[in-house]
Amino acid sequence: MMAQSLRNVSVSNPASVNFHGGLSFDPSLFSQAMPTSCECSPEVQTFKETIQQLEGRLVRQDHQIRELIAKMETQNSQMGDLKRTIRNLEEKITEMEAQQCNGIFIWKIEHFSVYLKAQEEERPVVIHSPGFYTGKPGYKLCMRLHIQLPNTPRCANYISLFVHIMQGE
Repeated sequence: MMAQSLRNVSVSNPASVNFHGGLSFDPSLFSQAMPTSCECSPEVQTFKETIQQLEGRLVRQDHQIRELIAKMETQNSQMGDLKRTIRNLEEKITEMEAQQCNGIFIWKIEHFSVYLKAQEEERPVVIHSPGFYTGKPGYKLCMRLHIQLPNTPRCANYISLFVHIMQGE
């Protein structure tokens, strides 16, 4: 493209121009137009062909980049949809697992030592269990565990466990 635009430049003959300092420029002395098909050396011809090939590759690569960007945006959108679907399915699985406990719920409290350390630092500790059902048609419950502060009168170093009735399906 650049080579084509250089070939298409036309030279007009402006009037004589006087520059600062008394120097004059007469464009008629340089008015020999460049021939449209010049006899170029093989090296220059090879360079022109190489430039044309590179310009063609550049156009193809630009087109490929645009296609890949469009494909990436489509895939990002699809990935967002899939992530939402996965979240919904995980929630449904959790709900179904909660219904399958038949009234026996085993609650494993992860990182209990962290909660004990917080209790020793006299920060209140309240932990909620995930919801579970007492049976297939049953109540939805969750448990709340309080680890009492060491300076609490009559309850120091005790835990309290509460059962909450939750809204089911």
